[in-house]
Amino acid sequence: MSRLKKCELLTIVCLVLGSLLIYLAFVGVIDERKITVENTLVAGYSHHNPSTAMDTPITLLLRMPGRLLDHRARYYCDLFRSTVLFWPPSYGKTVIVLDEESAPDHQFGEIVINHTRKHFPEYKLEVLYEALPKDKGVLEFPHSRQPPGYNRQLWSSFFLDLYTNDSIIAWMDSDAAFITPVTKSSIFNGTKLRVLGWGCTFHLAWVKQYAITTMRALGLPFVVDYMSYFPTYIYRDTFTHCREHITRHMNASDFEKAFKSFYPGGDLLSPVSVVLSYAWFFERDRYDWHMQICTNLTEYNKQFPVGADIRPQHLEDILSQPQTAFHVRYGEFLSANILISYCLSHEAAGNQLDVCLRHNFSLSNNFDLLHHDLQRLKTIRQNPCAGNNTDYCLQVLGDHYKEVGLEIKENGRKLDWRGVKTVEELAKEIGITCKPWLY
Repeated sequence: MSRLKKCELLTIVCLVLGSLLIYLAFVGVIDERKITVENTLVAGYSHHNPSTAMDTPITLLLRMPGRLLDHRARYYCDLFRSTVLFWPPSYGKTVIVLDEESAPDHQFGEIVINHTRKHFPEYKLEVLYEALPKDKGVLEFPHSRQPPGYNRQLWSSFFLDLYTNDSIIAWMDSDAAFITPVTKSSIFNGTKLRVLGWGCTFHLAWVKQYAITTMRALGLPFVVDYMSYFPTYIYRDTFTHCREHITRHMNASDFEKAFKSFYPGGDLLSPVSVVLSYAWFFERDRYDWHMQICTNLTEYNKQFPVGADIRPQHLEDILSQPQTAFHVRYGEFLSANILISYCLSHEAAGNQLDVCLRHNFSLSNNFDLLHHDLQRLKTIRQNPCAGNNTDYCLQVLGDHYKEVGLEIKENGRKLDWRGVKTVEELAKEIGITCKPWLY
């Protein structure tokens, strides 16, 4: 081979090697970027940044067993009765998910549909049915601390995205009732969904169990307790993403296997805390976080990965919007606030109603609604608005009722107690007597 040909061959080899090195360097940059992005997600910065309009349809969603009289009573006396008073139908449809294999569930579904269509046609209601898991071991297993029906409620909570096409779900618990008018300001802060959390319950045995199960499911720490706050407003695809993450993390072929691995039955599980802990780590910028921590924040943050710490802007000692619902069985005395809220709303609209004139309500009668954790309010006690906080609380509640009153005056909202009475009569038709809210 001549010296010229050797030089030409050497040049070609150098060019090939050079191109290969450039390619490998480029791939290395891509891989490095991928690692950075993945680490960033774990640190809590999401690739989702939607601009959510406040007129986006919201599905008010409830999962319940329709065959149980206790749950039927909860639906009529708690959710249905308070929904027709405080949840405007313009916000979106209501979806009830019942057990597919149960004939009484189908019977109850027909009753609810007929009652709603006949007496509340402005409310769009869908009744859907969920089939049992393919693997019965998901619900029934040795050493379970809960019966299969309760385990099914937990299981179902990870699949709420399958029952609506709306982008936002208002997840309502089966023992919760609305306590004051729901407003868009109580759902959104700008374009973000409000999230409430309570970090003051780690001394409770069951919250410690929630933390263990959350860590097992996500591979990331339990952030705070989100169990007290319903309805919980969550983007529909957050459920999808959370389920996919858990399945990958558990190295499972499907969610049934993943569920059995992270919830073997010996521990307790809070699905809403799992889903919102996931949102904190992976979709934090989609939500507006309002949490209260009862320990040193620096110490509390040591449990989290770098970049996932809770910061002062995420904390709120007194709520900037009143809680709009409560767990009835944990604080039945709070039911008095339903009439108080009704009367304050009409007062703000300039209406004088006979039932309200018999009482002397003021904004201070609603201070409990600014407490972070209504579920822990067993008795009437000093509220968070005492002392120097009173003026702030009066401003928050005043703004809330001004918003509601303006909507009433502009015919954007009905607030009619006759709907409450109608639901009470419908409940009687199926053998249910609701405790009165009027006094």
